[in-house]
Amino acid sequence: MYEGRQNRRVTRSIMWDYVEVLGVITLVTASGCLTPLSYHSVGFIYLFAVIALSLRVRRWPVLVGILASGLAWDFAFVPPRLSFSILHFDDTLLLCGYFVVALIIGRQLATLRSADDRAKLFAESERMHQTLLDSVAHELKTPIAVFRSAVDQLGTNEPVKREYLMGEIQIALQRLDGLVANLLNQARLESGMLKPQLDWCDGRDLVAAACRAVGFRLKGRSVAIKIPSDFPIFQADAVLMEQAIANLLLNAAVHTPAPGRIEVEGGSSEDSKQVFIAVTDEGPGVSAELRSRLFEKFSQGPSSRKSGLGLGLSIVRGFMRAQGGDVSVESPPQGGARFTLFLPLAKYQAVPNE
Repeated sequence: MYEGRQNRRVTRSIMWDYVEVLGVITLVTASGCLTPLSYHSVGFIYLFAVIALSLRVRRWPVLVGILASGLAWDFAFVPPRLSFSILHFDDTLLLCGYFVVALIIGRQLATLRSADDRAKLFAESERMHQTLLDSVAHELKTPIAVFRSAVDQLGTNEPVKREYLMGEIQIALQRLDGLVANLLNQARLESGMLKPQLDWCDGRDLVAAACRAVGFRLKGRSVAIKIPSDFPIFQADAVLMEQAIANLLLNAAVHTPAPGRIEVEGGSSEDSKQVFIAVTDEGPGVSAELRSRLFEKFSQGPSSRKSGLGLGLSIVRGFMRAQGGDVSVESPPQGGARFTLFLPLAKYQAVPNE
């Protein structure tokens, strides 16, 4: 589903290139008809227009523009006008020369633009790679420091201190486990190797499992689960859904100061075509500007803690789209942020017994 949307966006972009090219050629033709310029001067204007288009649009739209401009110049301006025939041999050479020059310049500029695009993509890839390395290194410092300190003090004979140290080690291990899980999940999404295993799922069981997985990281916050008893059973990948809900709970815990309240709600759309699970926090909310990039990799709100890779919400979106669903965010009137997971609600006759 996600790849389909990406393909549609690329197709629309290419179509706009063609529209731009034909629009510019039409504008030059109309302007030439309304001015007393000679057809030689109009030919130079067409050439300049093609050069400008070569810096903006893709190669095939440029080739279409070269062909369209040459035909328009011949038909509307080269004697005899309003005809594709040419009276003079010199004009024939001039028109052929226009095509050759326009093709060479257009191809060279398109090649340079492609090289520049590749250089920009490479630079962006390097920046993202460095950002990931810096984030991972930063995330590893805290648990490593905990392990070093705990190892140095585990020889103590004080039971209370030993219990405290064991608790710190457990927290550090869970943090490392979350870090590795996020990196692996992001790699699975980007490699295209993620293949959801859809089965009938109970939303209440998924929410309960996600709450258990998050565990101590919800400490100091109360979690109110509002899932009706008639919440429909739906098709999903249980593992992906549990992780998606857990990531939303972790995100809510980060933005909800203790003691705060996190609400988990489930239901179905009015037309019974979708099922949803929503997580609402008591944080500062999400601005309209941030919503457009909140689910991108390494994206974090201004109120987020400085640690973290910024992959959690990106993974949530990837997991949901892999299952044919999606995720949205809004800021309710009472404040905070509400993240909603959507999945299509399939009809079923009966759930097979295990």
